[in-house]
Amino acid sequence: PPHQLIYPNDYLNGVKALEVIYGKAIESRMPSSARKKKTVFPGARNKFGDPIHVDDVAVDFPELTIILAHGGRPLWMSTCVFLLRRHRNVYMDISSIPPQNLLAYFPQLEKLADKTMFGSDWPGPGVPGIRANIEAFLQLPLSEEAKRKILRETALKVFGE
Repeated sequence: PPHQLIYPNDYLNGVKALEVIYGKAIESRMPSSARKKKTVFPGARNKFGDPIHVDDVAVDFPELTIILAHGGRPLWMSTCVFLLRRHRNVYMDISSIPPQNLLAYFPQLEKLADKTMFGSDWPGPGVPGIRANIEAFLQLPLSEEAKRKILRETALKVFGE
C-alpha cells in the first residue's frame, strides 16, 4: 500500500476492485499479504502502510487469510500484535527485521509463534543473507517449539503443505 497509494480497506470508499481481489483470494485459498512497515523509497506514502486499516478487512472478510508483512516495523508493531490477537485470520511475517532485534520489538514473540512466519527480506539493504539470519534467529532465547512454528509450521498452516 505505501507504493500503490491505496488503503487495504478502500473498498469502503468505492474501490470495489479490492472486494473482487479479496473474493478471488478466498476462492483460491490464497493468502493476501499487505506491506506493513514504513519505507523511505521515493514516492511512497507511509500513511498507507498503517496496519489498522487491515482491521476492517479482517472483519469484513473473515475467510481471507491476511499476512502483515514486516510486522509493522518500526512504527506499527503494537498495532500488528493487536491485530494478530484480535483476528484468527491475521498473521505476520518478520522479514526485514534483524533477528537479534526481534525480542526487543516483540517481547511476546513466544506467545505469537503460531501467528508468525520467518522471512529474510533478502536480498534487501542490510540483510546479510538467509543463512546468517536463520543462524541469528536460532540463537534467540525462544523455545524449540516456538522456533519450529516461526520457521516452518505457521507457514505450512497459512500456505498449505
